[in-house]
Amino acid sequence: MKTLSCTIVVLAGAALDLALKAWARAGLEPYGPSTDFLPFLSLRLTFNEGISFSLFSADHGTGRLALLAVTGLLTTALAAWAYRMPHGGARAALSLAIAGASANLVDRAANGAVTDYLDLHFGDWHPFVFNLADVYITVGAVLFLFSRRSGGPGAPRPGDAIS
Repeated sequence: MKTLSCTIVVLAGAALDLALKAWARAGLEPYGPSTDFLPFLSLRLTFNEGISFSLFSADHGTGRLALLAVTGLLTTALAAWAYRMPHGGARAALSLAIAGASANLVDRAANGAVTDYLDLHFGDWHPFVFNLADVYITVGAVLFLFSRRSGGPGAPRPGDAIS
């Protein structure tokens, strides 16, 4: 996938996620009751002050700045790696993950926490609440692994330099 196409994936994906987060903040009650969406998915507004599953939650200024700095550096490093990736499938997968990481970074910088609104549940068990950016990151990581192992587009070929 060409660099311009990957840039469009990142910008459009991040914009869609940020728009949905704004909609959720405007239309849902924070930490309120779930609104059924699908049999296993509800809408419920929560805020994550940490990283995945609220790990490393930072509720003070210094911790938030540190979390922003680390996630910003990791997102930038991932973007640089994707740009250097010679394989279209792997680059496209990383672009999807970068879209999610960038959107979560912007949301955290603007709002102090990442906005989550999709409540996964199986009966009364609610393992986690997430957002579209989290889906991008997960799907991008899985597609990246498949592109590197399957021998399909994006897989390394004999003679490719490993960097």
